[in-house]
Amino acid sequence: MLCEITVGPSYLKADLFNRQTAEEARDALATIAAEARKHACSQILISVHASRPLFKVEQYGLPDYFKGFGEILKYRIALTGDSEELRLSQQYVELLARRSGVNVRSFPNEQAALAWFKDRRWSIDRRRRQEPWKGQERRERPSRRILKAPTRVQPEA
Repeated sequence: MLCEITVGPSYLKADLFNRQTAEEARDALATIAAEARKHACSQILISVHASRPLFKVEQYGLPDYFKGFGEILKYRIALTGDSEELRLSQQYVELLARRSGVNVRSFPNEQAALAWFKDRRWSIDRRRRQEPWKGQERRERPSRRILKAPTRVQPEA
């Protein structure tokens, strides 16, 4: 098995090649977790290439390895695979890991995973106060609350 780990602009990318056993998967996840902590990366992309799918992941304890990332709520882990069988096994890993509270998602390709990383709706600081709008006032008319009520003239009898 070959595991290449690179640090991107806002994420850590791990490429796994020729992974055959669950033990190799556990070793790779432990290495990825250590590198994520070392580089303080909260977004991790794991791309699996030319590997056997693992469908007995719960039996091997692989979802528990995702918990090894520390504060699991601050991490986003994206999984991609180069075959349909790998994608199916990754979707199963996603299901089990998300039940444990780990933010893992499976994607058909790296572009979709990177788009998920850029989506602000999932970020921890999404409720951060945004800067006020610096352009002209959007309304052309004054607020209704400011306007005085019209005076009514009573008809003479």
